Amino acid sequence: MFKKIILIVFGCLTIVTVHGWAQQISADSLQALQARQETLEKFSKLNKLKITLARKEKDAQHMKERTDHFNAKANDLLNKAKKYSEELKQHPADRKAAKKSKKFARRAKHLTNRAARFNNKYSKLKNQVDQLQQQIEDLQKQIDQDRLKIHFTPTSNQ
Repeated sequence: MFKKIILIVFGCLTIVTVHGWAQQISADSLQALQARQETLEKFSKLNKLKITLARKEKDAQHMKERTDHFNAKANDLLNKAKKYSEELKQHPADRKAAKKSKKFARRAKHLTNRAARFNNKYSKLKNQVDQLQQQIEDLQKQIDQDRLKIHFTPTSNQ
């Protein structure tokens, strides 16, 4: 019996406390809470953009490295082709030098084309990075303006 009375009293106090707290929220504090929620959503969007930016920058760096790699290999092969070409000038009947010169020139052209494809991908990623940076700057300005309007300090009504 005593336990039932304690549970009933505790239940009544809980209902009165929750009901009293719910009435304390005014229209001004509700607007402030909504404004804070909008700002937090902007922060969330800003973080997502920053994550996307980091990934794009990493991909762009990888494409640049691949472009540089293929360009270096192509230059090396062109130098070899040039060496055999000069050898062919000195000995025009040297079939071995002609064959090697042609082979290295063909491989160099292939690698140059691959480098051009990676360079094209790099350019596209670089443009995307620039666009993301602009979006981040714009969103950061909006957040800064919101911060001037809203201060994230607890109000006495809460």
